[in-house]
Amino acid sequence: MPALKGIIFDVQRFSLHDGPGIRTTIFLKGCPLNCSWCHNPESQNADIEIAFTAQKCRGCGKCVTECPERAIDVTNPYHIDRARCTLCGFCVAICPAGALEIIGREVTVAELVQEAEKDRLFYQESGGGVTISGGEPLAQFDFVLALAKALKERGISVAVDTAGYSGIRNNDLEKLKTLAKLVDLILYDVKLIDPAKHKFYTGVENREILSNLVALFREFSSKILVRYPLIPGINDTQSDIELLVRFLKDLPGVRVEFLPYHRLGAGKYTRIGKVYQLGDLVPMPAEEMERFKKRMTEALPLVVIV
Repeated sequence: MPALKGIIFDVQRFSLHDGPGIRTTIFLKGCPLNCSWCHNPESQNADIEIAFTAQKCRGCGKCVTECPERAIDVTNPYHIDRARCTLCGFCVAICPAGALEIIGREVTVAELVQEAEKDRLFYQESGGGVTISGGEPLAQFDFVLALAKALKERGISVAVDTAGYSGIRNNDLEKLKTLAKLVDLILYDVKLIDPAKHKFYTGVENREILSNLVALFREFSSKILVRYPLIPGINDTQSDIELLVRFLKDLPGVRVEFLPYHRLGAGKYTRIGKVYQLGDLVPMPAEEMERFKKRMTEALPLVVIV
C-alpha cells in the first residue's frame, strides 16, 4: 500500500508565533478561504505552483526560448501565462539566477516526523512542539490526522491551526472533534463575525465556521485558542467589535489572541500571478493595539488576551 502523502509549501523551524514554546510549523497547501489580507497567498491553491521573483531575474531569456508551452513572456508583469503553463518545471531547472521556483511538494508522514525530530530538544526545553498550519488542515484531513497521530506517538506536542472549514462540506465538525481529542491545542481562526463582510473579504460564508467553533468549544474548551486578525478599517470597526464581543460572551473563559495586521506577505502576490487587494493599507500602531486589548479585557473579563 503506497504511503499517504500530503502537499506542503514550507516547514518553518524555530517558530515562536504558532503556539507555546519553540515550534516547527508545517504549512499545507490548499485553503477554501481567500482572505484579502492573507500573508501566505501561496497556501491558497491546493496544487503546486511556479513563482517568479523579478528582482532575481537577469533577463537572459532562457526561460522564454526553452519553455515547451511558450508560457513565458517578459512583457507580462507576472512573467508566466498560467493558463498555458503545465507546471513541467523546466523553466525552474534552467534558470541560472533562481528567479523561478516551484512552490509546493509532496511529502509523507514519515518525512515530516523525521524533520520534526531534529528539534525535539528545543520542544522539551521550551514546552513547544509541532504546529500543523496552512492553508487549511481540514482540506487534507486524512494526512493531517495520520501526521498528528505519528507525532503524538513519539511524544511530540501537536497544535492545529484551522479556520474550521474545509470547503468540501463533508462533516467538518466531526473532523475537528477527532483532531481535538488527539492534539494538544486548536488555534481557531475567526476572521469576521459579520456574515456579509466575511463573504466579501474571504470569499466564503461564516455560519458553519462559527457554529463549528461553538460546538467544539462545548467539548474541548481547554484546548482552544481563538485567533482574530485585526485588519484596520475592515474588522476593527465599532460594529465589528460589538459583534465579536457578543459572540465571545457565549464562549465563557475562551482564550483569545489578537493578531496585528502586517504587510510581510504583500510582495508574494505578484510572484504567483495575483494582485494584493489591500493596496497600501498600513498596520495598526503598537500603542493602539495595546489600547484595543485593554478595551477587550474590560468588555470580556473572563477572556484571557494572549
